Amino acid sequence: MTKKKVSALFMAAVMAGSVLIGCGNKNEAPPASEAERPVSNEEKEEGAADGAVEGTGEPSFEGRTLTLAHNYLDATMDGLNKQFEAFEQKYGCTVEVELLAEDGEEGERILLTRAATGNLPDVFCASSGAKLKEFAPAENVYDISGEAFVERLTDDYKAIVSGDNGEIYGVPLRPSNVAGVFYNKPAYEALGLEIPTTWEGLMANCQAIRENSDKDPIVAAYDGAAGCQILFLSQYYYVAQENPDFAQQYTNREIELADSSAYVRGLEKMYEMNEKGYLNTDPLSTSFDDSAIALAEGTAVHTFCRTNIVGTIENVAPDKVDDIGFFPLPDEKEEVLGVAVWLPQSWCISKNSENIDLALALFDFLASEEGIAAYCEGTEPAGIFAIKGFSLTDDVPQIIRDAQEWANKASTPVMEYSCDIKGANMATILSMVGTGEMTPEQGITEIAADNEIDARQRGIAGW
Repeated sequence: MTKKKVSALFMAAVMAGSVLIGCGNKNEAPPASEAERPVSNEEKEEGAADGAVEGTGEPSFEGRTLTLAHNYLDATMDGLNKQFEAFEQKYGCTVEVELLAEDGEEGERILLTRAATGNLPDVFCASSGAKLKEFAPAENVYDISGEAFVERLTDDYKAIVSGDNGEIYGVPLRPSNVAGVFYNKPAYEALGLEIPTTWEGLMANCQAIRENSDKDPIVAAYDGAAGCQILFLSQYYYVAQENPDFAQQYTNREIELADSSAYVRGLEKMYEMNEKGYLNTDPLSTSFDDSAIALAEGTAVHTFCRTNIVGTIENVAPDKVDDIGFFPLPDEKEEVLGVAVWLPQSWCISKNSENIDLALALFDFLASEEGIAAYCEGTEPAGIFAIKGFSLTDDVPQIIRDAQEWANKASTPVMEYSCDIKGANMATILSMVGTGEMTPEQGITEIAADNEIDARQRGIAGW
């Protein structure tokens, strides 16, 4: 069994054109050949020191231990543990898992401190995209770009774990999350509503719900940072359609946030929902679980969330999962309709690890059909995997498969993967706009000022 230790007090992902993997054998990718089995650069030069399992061509890791750290205390942990156990059984080694902290940001701070002192475990989790730079990967993370299994990663994922000179620094830790509008199907059927393809259409549906039922048109969960931000960050799909270079230009301070009408519309949408009386009574004290229950029971008809809400509904109201549907956050034009995607965190290998060959074997396993199947034994995927060669199977809830179709057809990662400027007070500002305490105009001014503080603290050029 996988060994675990606790280092903090607690207990408790895909873009258009990519081929995505799920829990099943559809479009099965061939296994890696024996020649493709990963070994460290040192072994490539000197020959494998450990030998091989007789008759298999597999490297032998019998009796070896790989240290690994992450901070996933939700259902993801069950899937990860299944992967580690299957890997241990296959190679006769031990994966010693360190659970860092219940809060993901705190867990990452712990790892950043350890990176600064050269004390990282063999394998660790890190944010993908712009935030990966905080780990100074050229100094601290092993480059896996020369390994055969990298070819199984989708191009969109590789783009967010790449270095300046073609280095690749990670493999996906779990599925990504697709964001959009989740709605109660029986309520739509009872009121004769059609799926809206514009924001105006969605607001018209909300008005019909308010006038003809006792249900809340929208349940907003603003008691946590994620719930305050989902709609606004999802709007980035339309920002990128308006200006594909927006994130880079903003990072370079060539444009301002208010220069993008699509960016400002994210605030206007949050403000309008409250002004028109379409929200639940007290969004600031409504939790993520509360919103899932309200949607499942039909006391509310819509919520803005990511596909991870499906796992929550399966826990709190398992018989209601099929009552929930999905459609993209709409905007001004029905012909420009798509979704924003939260890409997964990544597994990285410490450059100072003495077990790089064993870590590479783990990465090869995690990026394989065998590794994905092991994950799905422990956790039903709440999204889609950034690994080529598979599709989600019919036993995965229809709502997630619908979201996958949109991710394949029209999607973009949220802004944080290409721009790491994000002020500490964004969630608070958005909650104030979403409850009418602040106008959209005031909100954009406050976000810009908050971001400027963040950019200067990070020492970003031009700020």
